[in-house]
Amino acid sequence: MVKADMYDEIAEIRKTVNQALSRIDQLIEKIKEERNRIAEEIERKMEQLQLGQIDKSQLKDFLDEPYVLIPTKRPDQWYVIVPKWINFHIGWLESQTKGYYIFIINKYVRWFTEIPKSIEEKLHFKKPLPFKVQDGMLITGEGLQEIAWQKYRKYLYRKEGKDRIKIKKGYEFQLIAQLIEDGTLPFTPKPVNPEDLRPYNRIKLRPYQQEAWQKFLETGAIGVFHPFGTGKSFLGLYALGKLKGRKLVVVPTLSLKEQWNERIKKYLPEYQHEIDLETYRAYHKIRDKEYVLSIYDECHWLPANTFIRLSTIRTKYRLSFSGSPFREDGRENYIIALSGFPVGLSWEYFIRSKIVKKPTFRVYILKNEREKMRKLEELLKLPLKTIVFCDYIDLGKRISRRFNIPFVYGETKNRLEIIRNNPVCVVSRVGDEGLSFPDIERVIEVSYLMGSRRQESQRFGRLMHSSEDEPEHIILFTEKEFQAYNKRLHAITERGFRIEFIR
Repeated sequence: MVKADMYDEIAEIRKTVNQALSRIDQLIEKIKEERNRIAEEIERKMEQLQLGQIDKSQLKDFLDEPYVLIPTKRPDQWYVIVPKWINFHIGWLESQTKGYYIFIINKYVRWFTEIPKSIEEKLHFKKPLPFKVQDGMLITGEGLQEIAWQKYRKYLYRKEGKDRIKIKKGYEFQLIAQLIEDGTLPFTPKPVNPEDLRPYNRIKLRPYQQEAWQKFLETGAIGVFHPFGTGKSFLGLYALGKLKGRKLVVVPTLSLKEQWNERIKKYLPEYQHEIDLETYRAYHKIRDKEYVLSIYDECHWLPANTFIRLSTIRTKYRLSFSGSPFREDGRENYIIALSGFPVGLSWEYFIRSKIVKKPTFRVYILKNEREKMRKLEELLKLPLKTIVFCDYIDLGKRISRRFNIPFVYGETKNRLEIIRNNPVCVVSRVGDEGLSFPDIERVIEVSYLMGSRRQESQRFGRLMHSSEDEPEHIILFTEKEFQAYNKRLHAITERGFRIEFIR
């Protein structure tokens, strides 16, 4: 009887498997039919446009591999050229034509996001050497010590034993950056000591934040590169609550310092005395101190020559945050080197899961500055909670007087309060990064830092914090500005967002 029941169960399982295989076969056939249909439709359109006959077999090959890989002048870096009608985005958008996106990918991209296997196989990334940096030593393993000595001699002091080399004092981060440049992720995990932790439950982490926290517990140093509006600073607040002892938070602007201070008072009132909150310019205040945890907000600032010494602060653990981990000077390797193990997920995941909002983008291209001001006046008649970004102080003051709205810039006190309490504000570059206003409905840019993609990504990032369903991002260009600065728009399109252009 038992055997009969067992045979019946096996037969049922076999039937279920066969049904599943049948459905997979049907799906494969549908995919083939759809591919053939697309090929026939393209051929028909080509004939209508009198572009001559096309080779169907070549067209099918294109649909199997609808991109082109071309090496750039820099080693280990490639252009990826993709038709715009294909929903495919990778790496950093370098330029675009009417019909094509031209992306750049390099060895760092694989640490920020997943690269399709078909592309990774073609790139032939160098196999990373198994080197690690730990406690002032380059750990080479037996057999590779001499190779490491010859390759990185300028950073190294002396060989010790058969498997390690002492690093010259003050050269550790430079060596890490060079190793990353060479394709090696050289960090050695230093798990968080359970004795450094305490109970804290005032902030509840979301699943993706919990994954980042777990990575931090396992390694002791991570760079979190989730999109804007995903709560990176709340992960930081959680860490400040969980870890005992003296902590440091470093931010780029006084506006962001004000926001962190508000949140520390709200979520960590009993631990305020443990936390030093400083800007990147305050190295002289903290250089002789020692911390259990250092948090670097907007950590893409760290590689700057002026601020890199902050990475030498004595700290047991570190957390670094950025929604835009790239730099105009190309020193992305230093962002990783100074942060720790990179943690990130695709923007598509956060948008699909509705964790962040997908803004609507419009670019108005106008004849001159006078037309730009007329368009701004027209837009401001629509009563929406709005930040008007303006890089130039004189222009910001003129807009403030003309439309009777406050202007928030470097000399303004109580910046957050002013922005919160007014339906419309003009804001200078001091509001570019990190600030969160859930009720914001619209961002309008009237002046900008030339073609800076990082600034553009930071500015539309303010809308990804919004609780509104369809936040709106508007950029006002003169014809001359559009020709000179349109590269900044790549920060939008490389994330898969569409822009409506209006002349």
